[in-house]
Amino acid sequence: MPDIKDLEIKLAFKDLMATSWDELPNAVVGDAENALTKSTEDKAGQEALINVFRAAEAVEEFTGILTSLKMDIDDVMGLSGENVKPMSKEFSDAFQTIFQRYVTYLNAFGSEEGYLKKKVEMELGTKMIHLEMRCSGLDSEWGKVTVLGTSGLAGSYVEQRA
Repeated sequence: MPDIKDLEIKLAFKDLMATSWDELPNAVVGDAENALTKSTEDKAGQEALINVFRAAEAVEEFTGILTSLKMDIDDVMGLSGENVKPMSKEFSDAFQTIFQRYVTYLNAFGSEEGYLKKKVEMELGTKMIHLEMRCSGLDSEWGKVTVLGTSGLAGSYVEQRA
């Protein structure tokens, strides 16, 4: 985790890391925006916060895309799978694009951003796995999607929030 000296920035950072990025709460977004616009000498802390905030917004948008795709699949095959049939080319292409963007995004994080990559992987990995479970015949590379890329965390984000 980055060394953040400004208390307001640190609290906004921890709140963002502790909350679910499915739909960012307005209070957390407001606190982050206030911390980012304030005048402070902790520019490194603000940079760390902006990186987390950008990642959270990107994950929130990507989650919306995954949810829309899952709903489209449910519409085609039914919630209980009563209309199961081979995946159409349209869905197959969508799954391929989603997987490529997911992998590209995870690979964009630098070695100093391991904490952020883990958070993104936890947020998106779960949804990707749920989507994968609704379909068969996906490429074997989908087996690489995990909830965490490592065996553990150096303390949970909820603990770090305190």
